[in-house]
Amino acid sequence: MYLQEVTLTGFKSYATETVVNFKSGIGVIIGNNGVGKTNVLDAIAWAVGESDLQRLRCQQYGDLFFSGSQEYPPAETARVALTIKLGEDQKAPQVKLARQARRQGTEEFFCDGIELTAAGYYQKLTELGLKNVTKTVIRQGQVESFLQLGPADRFRYVKVLFNEKVDGDLISRINAHFKNFLSMLVPEGGGELFLVDTGGDSGLAIEVVFPGKGRKNPLLLSGGEKTICSLAANLALFEELQSPFYLLDEVEPALDWIYHHHMQQLFKKLARKRQLIMITHLRSTIELADTLHGIRARRDGTSYAKFYFDMDERILRAYKCCC
Repeated sequence: MYLQEVTLTGFKSYATETVVNFKSGIGVIIGNNGVGKTNVLDAIAWAVGESDLQRLRCQQYGDLFFSGSQEYPPAETARVALTIKLGEDQKAPQVKLARQARRQGTEEFFCDGIELTAAGYYQKLTELGLKNVTKTVIRQGQVESFLQLGPADRFRYVKVLFNEKVDGDLISRINAHFKNFLSMLVPEGGGELFLVDTGGDSGLAIEVVFPGKGRKNPLLLSGGEKTICSLAANLALFEELQSPFYLLDEVEPALDWIYHHHMQQLFKKLARKRQLIMITHLRSTIELADTLHGIRARRDGTSYAKFYFDMDERILRAYKCCC
């Protein structure tokens, strides 16, 4: 299963209907700062059930709607439609989902053109295995947020994330994922995620070992090393959540060339069974793309999709020449 198409109309900076297509594997979105790249990820998250305005980068409900410009009036309706492909085969069936909101506060939900209640729509997301997509998002600048929590807050975060009792079995599985991902990102290092007692309350601690350094709390490491540990920890949680696709917004800026190389290998491996939709400015990440999408802004600030490529060596060489 993978996300094949996103259509945005009246959502945030997208005044007119805009279509962004994807293939399975790794889809990379590029563009200058402020052109609306992250609004595409917000649209996907909103369409699969996210309603927390803060997580959608909104201060108020009206921020979901295009606010108007010299060229286009304010949108009274915001709509995002997703086409989900239920297999890799060209003849595999599709499911079309859509969420639509009106400024006065009413919302409508559709599956394959048939209107559903909100409860029916969320049930459909669960049946399709999409209920955890909103939990597998890493926002720009937030890759280290899980790492920076104290052990007690980290434990509570996991409890809320999985909506279940946090026991040794769950932590053992997450720790196994963490060790696996960290071993790929830091081949000569290691780490562990484990339960601790924090004065009567349960906590979740993390310790790591980097080459030439002893075992320590990752908050004491360098910026790039923290990012590596955080990425491994987030992906370990994602792996246990079993979402079919991850939404990653500039997760790699603090990494040097070596860690970028290891990260590329990990993302390639993940993309064999998960779809990754990534926003980046970095050429090393663009090289991973199966599909490349360019978002631009018009003079009045409205966003549009300028190009879409099935990435190959010819396109990559042309991209390198023009950048």
